[in-house]
Amino acid sequence: MTDVGTATLHATLDFRRARRRAFQEDLRCLLLKRPVNLLPFEVVRENLHLTGYAYRDLQYVPLDSIVGSVGRYHDFTRHFWPRQDALGERWARIAHLMMWGGGLPPIHLYQVDEVYFVKDGNHRVSVARYLSAPTIESYVWEFHARVPLTLDTRLEDLPLKEELVTFLEHTDLDRVRPQQQVVFTVPGSCRLLEEHVSAHRYWLESHHSDEVTVAEAVGSWYDLVYTPVVETIRERNLLRYFPRSTETDLYLGILNHHRYLVHSLERPVSLDQAIEDYVDHFSPRLRYRVPRLLRYWLRGERRPPKALSPATAPTSGDAL
Repeated sequence: MTDVGTATLHATLDFRRARRRAFQEDLRCLLLKRPVNLLPFEVVRENLHLTGYAYRDLQYVPLDSIVGSVGRYHDFTRHFWPRQDALGERWARIAHLMMWGGGLPPIHLYQVDEVYFVKDGNHRVSVARYLSAPTIESYVWEFHARVPLTLDTRLEDLPLKEELVTFLEHTDLDRVRPQQQVVFTVPGSCRLLEEHVSAHRYWLESHHSDEVTVAEAVGSWYDLVYTPVVETIRERNLLRYFPRSTETDLYLGILNHHRYLVHSLERPVSLDQAIEDYVDHFSPRLRYRVPRLLRYWLRGERRPPKALSPATAPTSGDAL
């Protein structure tokens, strides 16, 4: 067999090994509930409302940061192992060129935050991963995103990200308060946050003679309403009671529960009391709830009813 024939045979065998790795990755990610599919760029662009982009020149991009594709997201796993036998001929030809033919031209990538999407060069990325290359030479075009896009983002996470983009577009909070870290995990939170901002704007206008702009209202709401509650959440380390929630989830859940308690008890309720009752009722971790429940029982205190209607239920991801 000629050297060319031997190299071609090796490349074909390498493809079969890569196919087995695709099967193994699909199975492993299914068992561990990890993302296994590549992110489709067009879906990301639609959900994140991406528009303008800028060319970032030729650079070496870490292969671990490439977890999406423009048009071939069904053909490869999250780590770019080939899923279809039909990819074999081209994959083996590219592998032969990369191993024996002196290399190939740079690939083309789109960048969104820390995630890269392959515009041209999916097979080259797959072969480079098989060869354990740490980086790949790429032409990069970067899109500006108003919300984070991380390497562990799943396709099912995108609708919530679109809600957050919508909230930022409607309020410009990220521009009024660049340090803001509003992130939520519960669908419908965008509407609730906008209602909070609108209510605060109405309150401001009722105490001032001048009209209050949305930018002024959202800045004041963030400083005077949102941030104090979040600081309390941090001081008390409340996220340990709700490990699947964010600070924004707890902000919405606590204020919603506070409103419920005031209405149901028909008397003033402090924020501290609302927080304690919220943790008692809705923390998924029993080791935090049982001591408090026992203390209530020993005191002989009568507590508010546990069941809440859907209209007044807390909005925390853990509570739901």
